[in-house]
Amino acid sequence: MVDDTARTAAMVLLVVGVAALLVPALFPVQQVLYHDTGDGTMENRSQLEAEGYTVIAYENLSERGQEIYVSSLRSPNHEYTVPVGEGAPEFPYDEANNVGEVTTSEEYEERQRRTSVVIERPDDADLPPPDEPVDRIRVESPNPEEAAADGRTASGGETTETSPEQSREQRVEQRRQVIATYDMLTVRQGTPPATHRGTLLRLGSVLFGAVAIGVGGYLRSRP
Repeated sequence: MVDDTARTAAMVLLVVGVAALLVPALFPVQQVLYHDTGDGTMENRSQLEAEGYTVIAYENLSERGQEIYVSSLRSPNHEYTVPVGEGAPEFPYDEANNVGEVTTSEEYEERQRRTSVVIERPDDADLPPPDEPVDRIRVESPNPEEAAADGRTASGGETTETSPEQSREQRVEQRRQVIATYDMLTVRQGTPPATHRGTLLRLGSVLFGAVAIGVGGYLRSRP
């Protein structure tokens, strides 16, 4: 009876083990759509549109687009993935698939333009903060002509002198507002990383299959 039970258990383990090993082949890893909000911009709407970027107000995004954008902001690595076919209609996935290999800075800029949308964030919106380090924004020192112009502020038809430090803080605040308003989201399609849940499940299936076959073979070979 013991031998029959052991042989039955061995056969079951062997069959289950082989099936587990076949799971990755029967259900291969599917590509996913990446959404990356890590790249920022310091330009305003008119500058971005002049360069060919599509600028979309957050409130004009579809419900799915808003969901993906917010999830990307909340992601620790600035990336959020969804299965192919489950993206948002306003994001340029087709362009991302048609972009070839990039070898020059001009080609990189063209790819960035074709595979990105710029989301205009509403004022005081209940959204996660943009990925750009807005609070650490600094501006370069102006040339003498700009410094002189910055030092004179019009007020009621008169000009008032402002200190270089005040002018600099004004420029910093203006740049901070622009960066906090316009957030770039770039898309691409690719194979999920090794830490993706589907990849981990397939790896677990292979490990389980190997262990099941090993134990089944051992039970079957026992005298």
